[in-house]
Amino acid sequence: MTAARLHLADDLELDARRAAWLPCSRCLAVADLHLGEAWVRRARGQLVPLGVADTTVSRLRSLLESHRPERLILLGDIVHAALPLEGIRSAVQDLAGLEKQGVVMEWCLGNHDRQLARQLARWGITVKTPTQVNLPEALLFHGDRPPEPPSLNAPVPAWRIQGHLHPALVLDDGVATRAKVPCFLVAPGRLVLPAFSEMAAGSPVDRSGIPEGLGAGDRFESAVACLGPRLLRIPFAR
Repeated sequence: MTAARLHLADDLELDARRAAWLPCSRCLAVADLHLGEAWVRRARGQLVPLGVADTTVSRLRSLLESHRPERLILLGDIVHAALPLEGIRSAVQDLAGLEKQGVVMEWCLGNHDRQLARQLARWGITVKTPTQVNLPEALLFHGDRPPEPPSLNAPVPAWRIQGHLHPALVLDDGVATRAKVPCFLVAPGRLVLPAFSEMAAGSPVDRSGIPEGLGAGDRFESAVACLGPRLLRIPFAR
């Protein structure tokens, strides 16, 4: 059974458009936008076409219209690299312009964003850039390093939500058709978001629930595959 949204808990819902919705805080979260990836690759000598439109901001705008959040949290790797290129500046400016729709944006910087704060200052773009966001029900962060522990006597949130891993599943029909699709990863109190970037190839997750490059301590219970406009939850083998 597939659906466009999947209710994980009273305080957390997944959207097939690669987003997490936290209704109690009226907060929408996405991860790994990698804005300007084609520009960065061209600057590094790779022959990547620039004619394909980047749909990131328009897809985010559609999510904002559907959920009407008060906060939009970007979980890191907002740009592919913070190079002083016009194409990247323009994309970042368009992204920052979403605040005109009445949403508060928070940009949790990731490992690809190491020079982004400096470029934002040069471009005259002012946004909030926390290392993580603490909500009553969730701790949200990029994931390239552990989050900061909660302050003494602070309640422990029910969820830890991150990006960074770009999880993907390889699905097949047992005959000849195979497809790699982005997915969410779910474990008790833990959620990994798929890359919001449509250019991200995705890092495979094996059928035991361990993402590529990680060990058994990072085993997940299930994946939620993004099949176009639908979601499909797939349990991992134990």
